[in-house]
Amino acid sequence: MLLTFICLTAAMVVFAIVMIGLPLLRKRADDGEAMRREDNLRLLRQQFAELEDEFKAGRVTKEEYDETRAEIETRVLEETAPGDSDTPAAKPSSRVGFITACALTVIVPVTAYLVYMQIGTPIALDPDFTRAQAQQQAVSGRASDAEVLEQIKLIEDRLKEQPDNLDGWMMLAKAQASFKNWQKSSEAFEQVARLLPGNPDVLADWADIMAAAQGGSLEGRPKELIEQALKIDPKHWKGLALMGTLCFDKGDYAGAVRYWSGMLADVEQGSEEWRQITENIEQARRMGGLPPDPNANLQAIDSKSDKKAAAPEQRFVAGHVSLSPEMAAKARPDDTVFVFARPTAGSKMPVAFMSFKVKELPRDFYLDSASVMGMGMKTLNDVQEVIVEARVSRSGNFMAGSGDLEGAVEGLVPVGTKDLKIVINKVRP
Repeated sequence: MLLTFICLTAAMVVFAIVMIGLPLLRKRADDGEAMRREDNLRLLRQQFAELEDEFKAGRVTKEEYDETRAEIETRVLEETAPGDSDTPAAKPSSRVGFITACALTVIVPVTAYLVYMQIGTPIALDPDFTRAQAQQQAVSGRASDAEVLEQIKLIEDRLKEQPDNLDGWMMLAKAQASFKNWQKSSEAFEQVARLLPGNPDVLADWADIMAAAQGGSLEGRPKELIEQALKIDPKHWKGLALMGTLCFDKGDYAGAVRYWSGMLADVEQGSEEWRQITENIEQARRMGGLPPDPNANLQAIDSKSDKKAAAPEQRFVAGHVSLSPEMAAKARPDDTVFVFARPTAGSKMPVAFMSFKVKELPRDFYLDSASVMGMGMKTLNDVQEVIVEARVSRSGNFMAGSGDLEGAVEGLVPVGTKDLKIVINKVRP
């Protein structure tokens, strides 16, 4: 492929030079000959006109007139006949055309090369790089470990030759991350940040990868990178998400609410993403004992304001939750367990909720209309059936994450059911 491309490019350059150069080499001779003939013909026409005037004035005899006229006509025939290639007039009268053609022979290919090196992608001509790029596109869960390792090796070899190749470092960072080589991915992101300083997207991604290399902790250098990203762009979505998570992990629930609330401005209200962020915010409010957001769920509050005549009957779901033997080895004693009931349709925001530590398992649970995540939320009093689930979260965050352990009661559960059995028996992909 590379050899074919080079041959075609060279052929096109040669063709362009020939098409430009040949006319320049001929132009001087052709133009000089044509001008000479035109001048001669103009003089002959002038001589013929003067001869006519002299003959009419009687200053030239009939014999002289015929002889001179025949001579002029012969000269005209000679000038209008095809030129002899051996005559000096047919040769170039100047070296300008030749010099110009020679200059273009050098200038055209050199200029094309320099322009391509400046605005083109020279590395794309390298078959190793092309193969690595194709493999990078394939690394979306479908590529084998061997393919990923081969791709990483190709990119690393290329970057040894081109250490300032931004695209190459970005590809390496993503390839290492796809293979969960967090430390090496972080090192590649460091080079990306060197070549693209002050970019909040790069800083946030680097912080996320570095946290993974630190076992999920955002403290230290990741925190500094997140702060830099938010200083550059205070509304940076991923920066807000990471800083909110950092605050939540430290027990700064007010800070978590503040940063996560900033994310909602760029999310469509009512979408799945919006609901997950809202769930996180409400969990942080509940765990921090913070007052509810006065702007949240106003319609739900207003609709309930007309129903205060009598206290509703307390409703519940209850049962027992445990870890399967296979999952017991995957959970740590201090991981957080969430047991919750959510509506069967519409919002996935729990209508009842409780949490405790893995070390307390197995244990009974009891969810009632008082077990809510925040003020203004729906409760068990507002629904007839629910979905009852349990989740073990390594991060302590209610938002479901990859690697969390999960279990659920099969089917829909009528409110008021007791003796439910939940076995946490699967890993969230």
